Parts: sequence; structure tokens; C-alpha cells
Amino acid sequence: MSLQKVFINFYLLAIPFYGLGQINLDRVIPKNVFSEIQTEQIMFNDKTYNSIFFSTVIPKKIIVKELENLYNEIGNIEKEKKIYKGTIKTKGELLSLLTYISKKNRQTLIYITDEKDLENKSSINNLLVTFKKILMRRFLNDYIIKLENNISKIDRKQNKIIRNNPNNLMMNSGFFYKIYHNKESKKIGLKSALETLYEELENIKFLYNSIN
Repeated sequence: MSLQKVFINFYLLAIPFYGLGQINLDRVIPKNVFSEIQTEQIMFNDKTYNSIFFSTVIPKKIIVKELENLYNEIGNIEKEKKIYKGTIKTKGELLSLLTYISKKNRQTLIYITDEKDLENKSSINNLLVTFKKILMRRFLNDYIIKLENNISKIDRKQNKIIRNNPNNLMMNSGFFYKIYHNKESKKIGLKSALETLYEELENIKFLYNSIN
């Protein structure tokens, strides 16, 4: 299981212990999901360049897909060995960039350089900020899918109890009488869980739409 799924499952369990009306990014996306954007010298194939980077627990496969989508939207991209060569248009000029994605200590790191000692540092930084927001939205979208799946499961359980439980009263037995009340209490618990999940779902969708 990826760290991303661990975080999402943890927050589903932790929902009842948070004030749902006080939602913010730090509550939904822990600080260790994404690092700050930093600079570092790193080797791109056989040459060392100053680069700008950040790290994340989001799986590398997702990062590569989202990176290719971003470059294709604002320019183009091709892969050479382990390096992605991208070209984007900024301030009316074409900017060539190298991107290297690596894994270290369960983190995926995204490095970008212009091969010119970061002469275009501002443009690269803006690109990474944009990419980081894209990944944040992806993280929240995966959380939304998980919430919707859980809502569907609880809804099915609740409907089954509503449909079948009255039959227990017709058994004319103390045992089934107790079963009836036990399941009715479960139905109330499921209703409460559904309400909590629905409220969380609306909050996360609002937060998702606020990232731009």
C-alpha cells in the first residue's frame, strides 16, 4: 500500500474527531505529503546542474503521468534515458528544461533545471508551484473517490437493514426481538456515519475547487 493510500485511509478513520466546519489544507493534506520547494545540485544523466525541486509521497507513476500532461498542455516533452526534456513558452520565449524524477526514503523527488545555472529560476519555480497544485488536487480527488466508495458501502448496509429488519419482529421470539433492536441501533449509527461522510465530501470538494 502506498503512503498516499495510508494517509487517505487514516483520515477517513479520523473524520469524527475533527471539526468538519473548520476545514483547511493542513487538516486534509499533512505537511509531510509535500515538501517545500528548494534548490540543490543534482546529476542529470552524466552532468551536474543546479536545480529546483520538491518531494512528495504521491506514487511516482501518478507523478509521471501528471507531469507529461502538464508539459503537453503548455509545450512538449520527450524522455531520454531517465530524463524528461520539456519545452515550454514563457514571456514569449521558448524555455528548454530537464526534469528528473527519483525515489528516496519513500518520497518521490521532482528536480527541474534549465542547464544554465538557474537563469530562469522564477519561471521554473512558477512551473513547480503549478505542478504541486496539480498534485494536491490529485491527492484530494483520490480522497473524494474513497469517500464516495465508503458512502456507497454504508448506504447498501443501511438499505439492507431497512429492508430485512422488520421481518425479525414477525418471528414472535425474544431472541429475534433483541436482534431487531440491535439492528435498529446499527441503522442509527450508519445514518450518523453517512451524514458525517457526506459533510466531509462536500468540504473536500470545496477545498479541491479552491486550489487554483
